[in-house]
Amino acid sequence: MEYTKDLILNVRYDEANNTVKFKVKNRTSHFLESIKRHKILMTSILFMIILIAADSILVMNFIHILETL
Repeated sequence: MEYTKDLILNVRYDEANNTVKFKVKNRTSHFLESIKRHKILMTSILFMIILIAADSILVMNFIHILETL
């Protein structure tokens, strides 16, 4: 019972200092863990963002060329 309560509430007992500590994850560590877990998905999303940026630059250059004609 105590073990499941500790897992659900993320509570750790420090017996040396007789205190209760909460196990809290940082947002950055959670983000980095998700990147490490889903490498293929993150790589494809990054590649898609690069292609969208390159496409928008090419379209803007094409419009600029059409304006000069």
